[in-house]
Amino acid sequence: MTGVPIRPAWALALLVTGALAASGCVQTDDPGTLRLGYFPNLTHAQALYGLQTGLFAKALGPEVKVQATKFFDGPTAIGALLTGRVDATYVGPSPTLNALAVAGPGVVVIVAGAASGGARFIVQPDLVLKADGDFAGKTFASPQLGNTQDISLKHYLQSRGQSTTDKGGSVQVINAANPDILALFTRGQVDGAWVPEPWATRLERDGHGVQFLDERSLWPDGQFVTTQLVTTQTYLDRHPGTVRRLLDAHVAATAAVRDGGADVLATINDGIQAATGQRLGDDLLAAAFAKLTFTDDPLAASFLKDAQDARDLGIPSGAIPPVVAMYRLDLLNAARAARGLSAIGTP
Repeated sequence: MTGVPIRPAWALALLVTGALAASGCVQTDDPGTLRLGYFPNLTHAQALYGLQTGLFAKALGPEVKVQATKFFDGPTAIGALLTGRVDATYVGPSPTLNALAVAGPGVVVIVAGAASGGARFIVQPDLVLKADGDFAGKTFASPQLGNTQDISLKHYLQSRGQSTTDKGGSVQVINAANPDILALFTRGQVDGAWVPEPWATRLERDGHGVQFLDERSLWPDGQFVTTQLVTTQTYLDRHPGTVRRLLDAHVAATAAVRDGGADVLATINDGIQAATGQRLGDDLLAAAFAKLTFTDDPLAASFLKDAQDARDLGIPSGAIPPVVAMYRLDLLNAARAARGLSAIGTP
């Protein structure tokens, strides 16, 4: 583990909002550049594919340059969006929810979905978890305090009648970066971990773990939002044409990634290698890819459930405004209509 304390995602968002209020920082009005955030993760496959193939650059045309910024956690990506350092970003639902809770409605808006699934609960091969009481006293890991997998893990523990140590219970949840979780798991220092792909598959293959739960089994039709594309209302109001072209590229990238041929997987792997300096093994990539569904539908019903789960856990603290107010899908539906696809609605 790094030994660096990880602040809760909501606390980071609060600091960002305070900085905005103090500095008067707003997004710059630069129509010549679209600053796009993404993670070098498999769950951000459209970004990896679109950047690697030049699909985004082609859709935006010569008048708008794409400037990509990689992030490794959601709060940092959302902080960059709120402070105007990126114009749009791919990010998970929990950081998006934190932005809503702190900044209020009408600041960060969801313009498309990207990925569903790809999160699993992997445990040590000799661990027995049958009765609710079997979870007591165990130590589990998630990537970050208050992130999407952390909330999923803690809400699941709550459904099994267990509380974490910070809430007076006996289950310890360690928050660490995914590579550190793999190291902890391999050394037997955690009993299990709720992580995204490809790390769940790596825990199985490199750490000899076994799947206890695929999160898809907890959701209707196995569908829940893992990654979505967000921007700010300010940027959307200033540059609707740029956002529309970005969505044209996103819808095209979704179609290409969904087909998932060997050449597509190789291109995604090229993007991961370009961003991290490391390449995933072909077998690992294919196995992890099979656990994901790529869709530009933001799966709003699952985001509403995410918000309720966060409320149940008190993450973030305070009232959360209605999440349905975040959706701006008109331009996505225009991009889908241009490809002969049906419109997507929200609850």
